[in-house]
Amino acid sequence: MTTARGGFSTFYSAFLTEPLATEVFVLRILTAICVLFLSAASMFGQGALRKGPTITAVAGESWLNHLHRTFDESSMGRTGRLGPPVLEADHAGPRLRVSTLSDSTPSNSRLEILHGSDLYRLNCQGCHGESGLGAPPEIGSLINPVRATSVALVAERMKKVGMVMNRRQTAELANQSNGMLLKRLHEGGQDMPSFHHLSEAEIRSLLAYLRQLAGVPGAEHEQVAIRESQTRIGELIVKSTCHICHGATGPNPTPAELSDGAIPPLSVLHERVSQAQLVRKVTRGAPVIMGTISSVYRGRMPVFSYLSENEAADVYKYLTDYPPVEMANTELASIGQILELSRLDPTDPPSDPSGSRAIAPSQVLVPLEQVQSVALPIGMGLFVVALLAIGCGITWREFRRLSVENQARRTSRIPRMSRHDVGHISPHSPTAQELTEAVY
Repeated sequence: MTTARGGFSTFYSAFLTEPLATEVFVLRILTAICVLFLSAASMFGQGALRKGPTITAVAGESWLNHLHRTFDESSMGRTGRLGPPVLEADHAGPRLRVSTLSDSTPSNSRLEILHGSDLYRLNCQGCHGESGLGAPPEIGSLINPVRATSVALVAERMKKVGMVMNRRQTAELANQSNGMLLKRLHEGGQDMPSFHHLSEAEIRSLLAYLRQLAGVPGAEHEQVAIRESQTRIGELIVKSTCHICHGATGPNPTPAELSDGAIPPLSVLHERVSQAQLVRKVTRGAPVIMGTISSVYRGRMPVFSYLSENEAADVYKYLTDYPPVEMANTELASIGQILELSRLDPTDPPSDPSGSRAIAPSQVLVPLEQVQSVALPIGMGLFVVALLAIGCGITWREFRRLSVENQARRTSRIPRMSRHDVGHISPHSPTAQELTEAVY
């Protein structure tokens, strides 16, 4: 904006000091308006890119509880690795990233570069495994559904089974398979949760890696890298992996309840462990106290060794900044209800007349970000319109002023003549006609 404003001032000063033609003046004014418009559009575009997906709190029951299955009855979230025995527990501290930014810098502005393989680790590997084969029959393989989206592989498959199809028919089958795969990601399935929290950019990057994982020809050249904030990374891990087994809210289980199969909810994380303890528990495993006679056991939580210590720390940061909520009713609330809640005193949380859990102020802030994301483009649009209106107004005013000045300047350059002098000029001369018009 500073560059645009300086350019406009230069143009405007030139108008006042140089006897420019009207056409040149209008051209420069329009050029200045274009510079202002492009600068505003560039600022808006960069702001939209930096903002990224809207981060929201995790809500609701765990996916296993939704399916009415216990941890022992399911293969979901199992990595095949447990923590070390109690006597071999690793007490070394986590080796987290060293940030070059100040502590006052919001974690949402610290961006990490992720590839499709990273998104697969954060969202899919906990259930489908590193190779994407899953654990049939509960967890199906990703390979064949992804291969079915390739025209070349579909044609090869049809040829092997003796079915003759032209390229148009093969492309239609591949497009149908691609639509079904996208629908499964957005809506989930019988045993698979929905991944509606993924953005379109994240889905494109993830699908590109899935095609490579499935051996689709040329997929290695289609990989897409994206930038994510550390808080967003924590959100992806929590909603896609942790929330499979851990509910969002609930009471903190006792050691006896843990021994009976209870799984702590995400809302009591800070009561149970510190960030360093969570990082060690997730990446290397750590013992847990449980049983009627409180004793130290290895525990049942699998080790997610494919997650880095920084990514595990991002989980802790996300759950700190966005405390889990009981139900995702904020996503269903209208903007009017959100604004009404935002006007309440934050020191006096509203209570539910039915006697259910009260809505905390932090829960109200989640949808307000969505309101801000809508208000930003509207405000930028109004700003651009105002710039255009101001530019057009200045152009019209200066156009009229310079037109009057140019006419007066042309008149002043013509010497005044008496009627007697005009009579001696030949009426057939072209100059005589101009002078006559100037006098009369």
